[in-house]
This record gives sequence, structure tokens and C-alpha cells, in this order.
Amino acid sequence: MRALFSPLGLAALLALPTLSFAAPDGSPPPTVPIITVQPAPAAVYKTYTGRTEAHRHVEVRAQVNGILEERSYVEGARVESGDPLFRIDARPYRAAVNQAEADLVAARATLSAAQRDWERIRSLYERNVASEKAWNDARSALEKAQAEVEVAQAKLEAAQIDLDYTSVDAPIAGVAGLRAVSVGNLVGNGDRLVTIQEVNPIQVVLSMPVNDPFADAPALNPSPSRPIPAELADAIDSEGNPLTGKLDYRAADIDRRTNAIRLRGIFDNPGNVLRPNEYVRVRLKVAEPQDALVIPQTAITSGPRPNSTAVFVVDEEDHARLQVVELGPDTPEGVIVRSGLEAGDRVITDGLINVRPDAQVTPQQPNGEDASAD
Repeated sequence: MRALFSPLGLAALLALPTLSFAAPDGSPPPTVPIITVQPAPAAVYKTYTGRTEAHRHVEVRAQVNGILEERSYVEGARVESGDPLFRIDARPYRAAVNQAEADLVAARATLSAAQRDWERIRSLYERNVASEKAWNDARSALEKAQAEVEVAQAKLEAAQIDLDYTSVDAPIAGVAGLRAVSVGNLVGNGDRLVTIQEVNPIQVVLSMPVNDPFADAPALNPSPSRPIPAELADAIDSEGNPLTGKLDYRAADIDRRTNAIRLRGIFDNPGNVLRPNEYVRVRLKVAEPQDALVIPQTAITSGPRPNSTAVFVVDEEDHARLQVVELGPDTPEGVIVRSGLEAGDRVITDGLINVRPDAQVTPQQPNGEDASAD
């Protein structure tokens, strides 16, 4: 019995609690990657859902009556501003122009005769040979002839405009749609012939919730004089780069159906990658805090209370302490921590499944160096 209480046996028994506390299962403390958080500038991006619309949508309509004689464009092809689209029978309008030109010639001849009579009567009147009535009559005839010339000129201009309208040209550059009227049909003034949509650049209309935390930020208050850069998160050009553009409009009112505010942006669309009525995601920078504490998503775990979040902080003795934190918005580098951390805290960034609260760990910096406390 005395052998059980020998000095050597007693020393071994006293050492057992210490070994159990350091590593209960006999394994070494887990090696975990850490970062030392420090305030630094960060960029906060948000993504909103939007719908594409043609930058300009024009319905080309006939402006004179007549038989549609020719279609000059290919349906679905791009047309440039000024390209011919349709031709309406121009014969009656050309005849009207010829008649108006003849009327103008006649009116000018009448004006010339009235001018000569006026000059003659005025000369006689100044020598007291012609009466005052003759002077007045000659003056009135001259003014009437001048007015008739102006009327004839106006009728000629109107007739020429109608003649020009028989050739229907593209008012804008864009993609021409299907014809609304086939060649050979009679069209009337105001009848729709085709629709042209300009899709490069393309317009995107998006909605922002009224209670958006960044609703009052300058980035979500664009105007024509202060456009905001943005990009489309799921649309790329031929080189693999996101399509870029600018927001330049924010509605003054709130949509009662959705309780949201409408914004509009104009985006480059080379190669017509996007078409009208597509849903896209608009990504823009909404804030730039200058002293943010940012941690990676992999550092976040569940907190001790329901719906709480936490991280593991390594203390001076290299023990992992569970620290409840309040998270802010995401950044490209990670998540901003609103509260719960201080500059200089060492946060475990990965391998949380191997970490237990208050357990010993072996911290390791991102460069692979041992970060254990001295």
C-alpha cells in the first residue's frame, strides 16, 4: 500500500489534471488561420434587379394617304437614321407640287404687274396728275399681289412636304421590327408601318425598396447632372467584361403597388448582347467607409443566443474565445463588422469545426508563420 503513495507516484497523479486541461484527448491544439483586424477603407456594393428597355422606341407611321408601293428594309435588321423604309405612291403629291409651282409663277407675274402699276401711279400722283383714289387702288393691288405670292409659296411648301412624306425614312438608328402593313395596301395618315428600337445603348429600369438602408446615399440618388457609375452583374461583352453604364434618373414618387422607388440607367450594349424586356442585376457601389473592420465570411459562426452571430477571437494565451458581433454590409473582401471587435483583435478565419470555445489553438498568420503569443 505504501508504494501507491511514493513520491514518484504522487508526482504523476498531480500532473494528470494539467495534461487533461491542455489536451483532453491527448491531441495537440488545432492550427487555425487568423487575421489581425485593422481599420481600413472598404467599398460596399449592392445588387438590384432591373428590366431592360429600348433606349428609344419609335413607331414609324404614315403621314400621307396612298398605296404602299415598296418596302426597302429587312425585318429584324439594323437600320441607320435616314435609311429608306417604305415608299408610298407619290404621283398625286407630285402633281400637287407641280400645280403649286405654277400657282406661284402666276402670283409672281401678278405681283410684277402690280409693282409696275404702283410705280406709274405713284409718279403721276406726286406730279398731281393722278387722283388719290388711283393711288390707293394701286397700293392695295400691290399689297394684295404680295400676299398672294406668300400664299402660293406656303401652298408649295405644304405640297412639297406631302411629297417628301411619300418616302418613309428611319427617324433613328436601331433594329427594325416586322412590317405592320404589306406592300399593295392602302395606308392612311397615322397608320403604323413599323417599330424601330434602339438597343445600343440600352436602358435598364430598376426598383429600390423604400426602406433600403442606403436609400439616402448619393449612389442611389442619381440625376442627369450627377450620374452614378454601375455595371450589369450577369451581362458581359465579347471580351468577358461586365457591361457598364450610369444611373441618371430617380423617380420623385413611390410606386404604391410595390412600395419601391424606380431608378433608370443607360448601359453600353455592344453587339446587342441584351434585348428589351430581359431581367438583369445592376451592381453599384453604395458606400465607401474609411475605417471599416472587415472579416471573411468563413470566420462567421452562430452565436450563443438565437439569431446571433459570432466569431472566434484568439486571446493573448492562444485560447479561442467566442465573441458575439453585429455584422454590416458585404464588401468584395468580406463582411464589415459593426460592433463586437476592436482593432488588433486576432480572428480565426477558417477551420471553425475544429475549434471549441476557450480551447487552446495554434494561430497561424496568412503567410504561414506561427502567430502564437509570446
